Amino acid sequence: MQSMTWTMGRLGSRFNLLFEPYKNRVMHSALGRFLDEPMDLKVGLIEPDGTHRVLPFTTEGTPLSNPEQFERMNSITFRGYCEKHNLRFEFNVHSVFYPQDERLCIMPAFYLEMRVNPVHRIRWNPVAKPPEKVKLFIRLSRPDTTINASPDSEDQSASIDLSYTNRLTPRGDLFEMPAGVADGPDRFVDVHERIVSLNAGCEVTDCGRGLICELPVTDAGTGTKWRMVWGAHTADNILKVKYKGEIHDAVFRYTNAWGDLGEVIAEAIETRDQRLALSRRFEKILEQAPLDTAQSHLMALAFQAWLSNTFWCDIYEDEDTRTGWFGAWDGTCAFLGTLDVEYNIALMYLTLWPKLLGMQFSQWAEHEKPHVPSGGSFLSHDMGGGVNALGQAYPHDMEVEENCNFLLLLQAYTRWTGRDRVLKASSSLVARLANYLLWTDRDGSGFASEGVANTIDDASPAIQFARKQTYLAVKRLAALKAAADLLRLAEQEPELARRCDTLASDSLKQVEDAAWLGDHYAVCVDKSAVGVVDAWTGKPLPFDTLPGWDAYSIYTGNGLLLPLMVGRPDLLNPKHLRHDIASAQRENASRYGCGHTSAETDNVWISQNLWRDTLAQYIRLRPLSPQYYWDMQVMSNTGENSLGYTDTYINNYVAFNPRGITAMGHLLAAPRLVIDRKAPGGSYITVDPDRHKPQRWPLLPLADWRAGKIPVCVIDHNGKVTIEGKIDPVIVHGDIPDPDATPSGGQLIG
Repeated sequence: MQSMTWTMGRLGSRFNLLFEPYKNRVMHSALGRFLDEPMDLKVGLIEPDGTHRVLPFTTEGTPLSNPEQFERMNSITFRGYCEKHNLRFEFNVHSVFYPQDERLCIMPAFYLEMRVNPVHRIRWNPVAKPPEKVKLFIRLSRPDTTINASPDSEDQSASIDLSYTNRLTPRGDLFEMPAGVADGPDRFVDVHERIVSLNAGCEVTDCGRGLICELPVTDAGTGTKWRMVWGAHTADNILKVKYKGEIHDAVFRYTNAWGDLGEVIAEAIETRDQRLALSRRFEKILEQAPLDTAQSHLMALAFQAWLSNTFWCDIYEDEDTRTGWFGAWDGTCAFLGTLDVEYNIALMYLTLWPKLLGMQFSQWAEHEKPHVPSGGSFLSHDMGGGVNALGQAYPHDMEVEENCNFLLLLQAYTRWTGRDRVLKASSSLVARLANYLLWTDRDGSGFASEGVANTIDDASPAIQFARKQTYLAVKRLAALKAAADLLRLAEQEPELARRCDTLASDSLKQVEDAAWLGDHYAVCVDKSAVGVVDAWTGKPLPFDTLPGWDAYSIYTGNGLLLPLMVGRPDLLNPKHLRHDIASAQRENASRYGCGHTSAETDNVWISQNLWRDTLAQYIRLRPLSPQYYWDMQVMSNTGENSLGYTDTYINNYVAFNPRGITAMGHLLAAPRLVIDRKAPGGSYITVDPDRHKPQRWPLLPLADWRAGKIPVCVIDHNGKVTIEGKIDPVIVHGDIPDPDATPSGGQLIG
C-alpha cells in the first residue's frame, strides 16, 4: 500500500504515534493527538559505505526507496529498499489489543521490531550480493524533551529515555479548537518514556539519543529481529470530571496497575510473547472474515483512530475507592463523550466490548438538563471539551436527538447483553427523557417541532433545523417504543410505558401519510422557513421556503438499526423504507459516498454512510461499495493532506475522528445477527446470512474471549448454514428444519 498518514493508539491510555510520511515526522505524545509534538524519528539501516538509509519520518539521512506500508488491525509495517545492496528493511509497530482483556489493552506500551532481508532484484538495478551483516538504528529528537540513550549494563538492557512536560490544553495544527474546548488555565503533567532493546549488544549513537544494533542479513521469515518495547507513564491528574454532581480529578486507569514507568516496561517485556499471540489471534480472526480490501483498510485505520481518542481513567471517590470513567474525544472537535458520536461507535462496543458502552450511561446522566414545561428533561450533546468533562462544550443543545440516542442505546445494550444493572440505575431518567419526547410534538402531528436542532451541523437548514423533520420523527417514535420497552423491563411507570407505546403506534400512520412522496420520504414536512431559527446564529433564516425539504435523505432509517438488531418489530412500512434507502443511495451519490441529501451530495459523512449501509444489509439491500469511503481516506492522508481517519469531505473538518469504527457494523449485518437476551423464555439469537457464496463470518458478540472460543457462521457451497464452535443456541433462519435438532444441541433451525 502507498505511504500515507497512519495512527497507532492505545486503549484509554492516550499513548499515540501519528506517522506522517509526507511531513517527514511522527506526531508523538503519551497524551495523544492534539496534545502532541513533532518528533523526528530516524529509523533505518547503515549501508556498507556508511550511508544512512531512513524511512520517511525524518528530515535527515537518505530515504529508502519505494517506501510502502502494510497494516493489520493492531499493527503496521513500514518497508523500504536499498537498491545498491539488494536489501529490504522493515519496521513494525504493534499496539496489542484483545477484546475484554483490560490489563493487556490499557498498558501504555508499543512493541517494535526491525528486520533486514535480501531480495533477488530491485526493478532493473544491477544484481548485487547483499552484505552478511547490517547495522540498524533508531534515533529520536523532539522539542523540549530530554532524551538520553544508555548501553547494556549488568542490570539493564540498552535503552533510550525520554522525559518532558505535556501541556493538557488541546490545540490544532491548522485550525482553532472549538470554543469551550480549551477553557480554563493551562495544566501540565510530567511524562516519562523509555524504549528498551530486547537484543543485547546495542551501541549508543554518537548523538547520544539513539541505539544501533547489528543484525545478520537473513531470508524473510528466518533469522534475528531487533525487538524493542516503547513504554510511557504519567501519574498526574489528567481529567476533571463531573461525578455525583461534584468535580473530581481523574488519573489514567493504568496507574492502578503500574505505579511507574519501570513497572510498565518490566511487565511489557515479561508478557510480550503471550500478549502478541493474543493480539495477532484477534487480527487473524478478522482477516479470515470475507471482507474486501477496502473494508479491511478502512476498519484498521478507523480502529486505531478510535483507540487514540479514548480515555480510560479512575476517579478517587475517597482515599481508598476508585471509580472507572471511560470516554473519547471526537477528533478535531475534542468534545468528550459526545452522545451522538457514541451512538455510531456502539456497533463496535456491541461487537467487542459492551462494558465500555455500559460505563457511559451514568456519565451522560450527570449532564441531564431539566425541562419544566414537559416535566421531563433532555441530555447534553457532550460531557465537556478538552480535558474538562464538566458540562456541554457544544454551542447549542440537540434535545430530541440526544434523548433518542440515549434511549435507543440503552435498549440495545440491555437486550443485547441481558444485563439489568444499568437499566435499574437509569429507569427514572428514562421516564424523564420520554416525557420530554412526548411533549415535543406540539400539535399532535406525529412530528417533533421543538428541540429539533441536530448533529448534522454542516447540512442545509432543511435537515439541520427544520420543524417536523422526518429523520427525527422516525427516531423519536423508535425511542418512545424503546422507552416503553425499558420501563416494562424495569417494572417502572406502567402508565407512562403504555402512553409511549400507544402514541408511537398511533403516530406511525401520520408520519407515513405526511412524509412519503412515492419513492422516498421527505426531509421535512413543514417546508416553511418562517420562524425557523439558525441554531448557530440565533437569527431567522433568510428565505420563506426551506430549500431541499423534499430531497432524498440517507437519515430516514437512522433510528431503526439498533431496534432491528435486538429483534424489535418493524416500525416504518418495510417496502417504503427499502425504497427510500435505495432511492437515496442513487440520488445522493458522489465520488466518496452519499451526501446528507440529494440537495448537497458533497456533504459526505462516512460514518452515516456506514450506518445506513449496515441497516441496508439487515433489510437485504446491497450497501454502497466501501471503496468510495477508502478512496476519501487515501485522498485525505497523502501529499499535503494529513487528517488521519476523516469522517467528512471538504466542507467540514471532522478529522482524526473515532466515528469510522462504525465500519465494524458490517461484521454484524453480513450474517444478520440478532441478539435479544431479554426475550420471553430466554435468549433469542438468530442469523440469516446471504447464501450466494461460501463464507465464514465470526460471530464476535457471542465469543467467550477469555476461553478463546469464537463461534463462526459458516455458509457452504450449497448455501447450507451451520454454526461452528457454538456457545449459545442460535436460530438459523431460512434453512429446512432438521427433525433431529434439539434446543440443548446449541443450534436451533427455524
